Amino acid sequence: MTKLKKVIRRTVLVFLIVIPISAFAHFIFFPQQTRSILIDYSGFKKDGRLYFNSKTPQNSVDTVKLLMELASNRVAKFWGQKTCNPKFIYCESEEDFQKYGSPYNVPALTHIKLGSYIVISNEGIDLDIIAHEISHAEFYERIGFYNWSFKIPRWFDEGLVMQNDYRNYYSEDTLKLKSNNFKNLPDVKKLKSGKQFNEEGSHEQIMLNYMAAKHEVKNWYTKEKLDKLIKDINSGKTFEEAFGQ
Repeated sequence: MTKLKKVIRRTVLVFLIVIPISAFAHFIFFPQQTRSILIDYSGFKKDGRLYFNSKTPQNSVDTVKLLMELASNRVAKFWGQKTCNPKFIYCESEEDFQKYGSPYNVPALTHIKLGSYIVISNEGIDLDIIAHEISHAEFYERIGFYNWSFKIPRWFDEGLVMQNDYRNYYSEDTLKLKSNNFKNLPDVKKLKSGKQFNEEGSHEQIMLNYMAAKHEVKNWYTKEKLDKLIKDINSGKTFEEAFGQ
């Protein structure tokens, strides 16, 4: 057997053995994310970038599509232009949302891997929520999977996307009231992981994390600063080097 044939044979074995095993392991640990990545093979109907169960009423589909367009325009205005092109999965039933979205009590979420997949429940049919999720996808699109996963602390990611989330509960006025005129703010810069930011503490504390992160980024943000941070991150700098003090 020639050297070339040996290489080809080994490559084929990798595809036939290693990849299926890896895919199965990914499904075991990340079932919702895996199903979302494979949404084209799910049996869901497709209308543009939107996927939905065939039993979904047309008026619900039309509402989600309208909000997708309005939210995309809001995100494009914030960034100067929208470069991401996520797939949207609308789950009318709680059963579908647990399959594709999350078993936790959230109205929507964005899976980031091999692209971005925004999964929306009935409670997530809201302009602010969808704009929030598209903003995650847009930030990911601009810095890539590795940087998004391993360099960006969760407080900054959530604080940044909250700039496009106008829900009254997360407003500056609400934060002012709940923090004694901004005197008792949580130290969100310590909340670097998703678990620290979203899971540790009461529901009230987690909501306060979102408000405080939004406040922190709002006070830092200019378009020039954000563009430079992304450029520096993509050139190899750490977040701390790119963000500064």
